Amino acid sequence: MAENDMTYWEHFRFASSYGISCIYHGILLIAHSLIPAYFSTTGAELTNKLNKVFTDHNEYLKLKHRVEAFKKIVYYYRSKELK
Repeated sequence: MAENDMTYWEHFRFASSYGISCIYHGILLIAHSLIPAYFSTTGAELTNKLNKVFTDHNEYLKLKHRVEAFKKIVYYYRSKELK
């Protein structure tokens, strides 16, 4: 998964672990819908967790691309100096 900067297996682990987490929290939310006193923060906790994970990953990718672009510029000017 080149756009996510992950190998196939890294992506599989990432997506399946959060998919299972969503199923688990979904079951808790169904229980909450039947008995509102239980699991009242489950939806907010899941939403906040997923938001943080994806925001952090996107920030990591942006930073990584900036570093790679900077390296290209540095290597370009270094190669000019060595000639």
